[in-house]
Amino acid sequence: MDLALVFESEQYELIDFGDGTKVERFGDRIVARESPSVEMFEPKMPLGEVEVDASFDSRDGDCRWHGELDSEWATSHSQSQFSLRQTPTGQVGVFPEQAANWDWIAKHADVVSGKKAINLFAYTGGSTLALAAAGAHITHVDSASSVVTWARENAAKSGLADRPIRWIVEDAMKFVQREIKRGNSYDIFVADPPSFGRGKKNETWKIERDLEDLVELAKALCPDPKMVILSCHTPTWDASDLEFVLERQFASHSEKFEAFALSLNTNDGRTLPSGDCARFVVED
Repeated sequence: MDLALVFESEQYELIDFGDGTKVERFGDRIVARESPSVEMFEPKMPLGEVEVDASFDSRDGDCRWHGELDSEWATSHSQSQFSLRQTPTGQVGVFPEQAANWDWIAKHADVVSGKKAINLFAYTGGSTLALAAAGAHITHVDSASSVVTWARENAAKSGLADRPIRWIVEDAMKFVQREIKRGNSYDIFVADPPSFGRGKKNETWKIERDLEDLVELAKALCPDPKMVILSCHTPTWDASDLEFVLERQFASHSEKFEAFALSLNTNDGRTLPSGDCARFVVED
């Protein structure tokens, strides 16, 4: 999946990666962040020679940013506008490798339009914005109120504030279970779960323990699915594992499955694996 073909170069660039650090440009700001997934790679240039606007490192036990970026820092993809911020965990508010899925949603707007969609672990709303732009009615679920507020801000910046989006601050598993009990169903299921997470009432999520149960609930929630996207960034789960989990619940659609590694590309052609995905769409 060639991200260089789907994310506008003036809005995002993977400049270099290796020795535990990746250097990226978001909009007009360059940041260097610790990334254990790139320990085994060699950077193209000594990373200390790259001029950056801000950096984040926790390897000395002191997790913090060096350099402060202004409050108007932002990037965009297609219609979607993303406000960016320096969070205490080193995140900035967007996972650019997910553009592969956002563009896929847009490509299938004829399927998405008018359908009910649920987006779990929805973060700052990249997939929510893509679904809204394609005409879906979305339920956006994340356990962190701060990122749900952030996602709403992104929707407003993207001209999508008036679209039918429900903003839910809740533990994903509990919310899905309640929706099933209420007799609610959806046409589209999207989830990008973390390796580990904690809900607003201290519920815990562990992907190794909970992912298969979540997909089983997804089948009950989406008995006649039109689109399913399941992705993660957990090293112990690859695309074939995600595909296998989907197949156990959605076997009748297995011939439509796509399973692939999400990735980021440098301008000189190097590829950085950045997660995995399995998905399918049911076209009339």
